[in-house]
Amino acid sequence: MNTRKKAALRLSNLTPEAKKTKAQSIKDSMQASVNFNNPPLPYVDVQTLIDNFGASITQANSNGAAAEDTRNMHEQEKLLVSAFNMLRTYVEFTANNSLDPEAVILSAGMQVATNGGSTTVAELTLDAGGSGTVVIRVPRGPEEKAFVFEISTDGVSYSRLRSSTLTKVTISGYTAGSTIYIRYFAITKNGDGVVSAAKSVMVV
Repeated sequence: MNTRKKAALRLSNLTPEAKKTKAQSIKDSMQASVNFNNPPLPYVDVQTLIDNFGASITQANSNGAAAEDTRNMHEQEKLLVSAFNMLRTYVEFTANNSLDPEAVILSAGMQVATNGGSTTVAELTLDAGGSGTVVIRVPRGPEEKAFVFEISTDGVSYSRLRSSTLTKVTISGYTAGSTIYIRYFAITKNGDGVVSAAKSVMVV
């Protein structure tokens, strides 16, 4: 049985300088590959994000740098990571619609994520399934009987999407290229649980 391949950026544990270098490598690999001719973000815009992040690192590391320079660096870092998460979703979708998904992921300068042979998840995960669908997976803790999912288009205002007793649900009807945010909380015999941190995904 074929399983979807996941791409990994491996950016989270890197220093800002190493993160910029890795981001540049991924962008250059994608642009040089024949597999990614129509990215959701133009390569020139991706390069601008990388350059802006690099400039903010230099400023934050300069003598006499103010606290606002460090804050600006972290804001630029958030923008960069958000953009590359969007590119990762695009790469995964492209790869899983090819004959050799692993080769396509590697051609993007990304790594093929391993799941250890388990289909369980430790946190909220979102996967763009194509044709405007998104697959949501959540872990089930002790005493958790059902889950309430909430959705946002701006990451600020949320509305109730649906509830389910399942840890995996698929939602559909969303516009390709749009970004949606999902969060959830569990329902137990003692009432509603704590609302999770939100995750975002670009619809393809």
